[in-house]
Amino acid sequence: MAKSQALYTFTLVSASVATTMLMIQACGGGGGGFGNAFAAGETIVAPDPIVGVWDSTATGKDCNTGAALASFKGFGMFNAGGTASFDNSRPPTSQGSAFGTWKRESGSDYTLTLVFMRFNPDGTLAGTQKAKVTRTLSADGNSYTGTIAGQIIDAAGNVTASYCATDSGSRVTW
Repeated sequence: MAKSQALYTFTLVSASVATTMLMIQACGGGGGGFGNAFAAGETIVAPDPIVGVWDSTATGKDCNTGAALASFKGFGMFNAGGTASFDNSRPPTSQGSAFGTWKRESGSDYTLTLVFMRFNPDGTLAGTQKAKVTRTLSADGNSYTGTIAGQIIDAAGNVTASYCATDSGSRVTW
């Protein structure tokens, strides 16, 4: 009985997938890049140069002296439309992924605002951390340098510390 139910479920899922793919094809999707997804005569706008996935290294600094404190690796994704998400090599038990928004200021200069949750060793919420980031893309658009100014905020919403960092990165490509 269980085998026939599994076969029935598999058949339904397969039929649904096939139907969905046929509908996508009938509507002009599913191939060849941007061209098939737009009606004739529509303008295709290339995404902003910062859109994509980036591999980065951030280095915490003493805000007064500029002395390097510690570095960590990260990945960031800039989405078309101005949203972004980031994760890094710090233990996932101490903090969550970062989410935020980005804006092109001028030329190859960008600003980014990020926020993520921080956790105590027992797993309870310690608060949040916010970062204001500036980034400048290289001339070829495949690397960047930047600065970070941030605040550590406790669970009650009080700023308990500030921090500074620099970061640099490169576009993730195949």
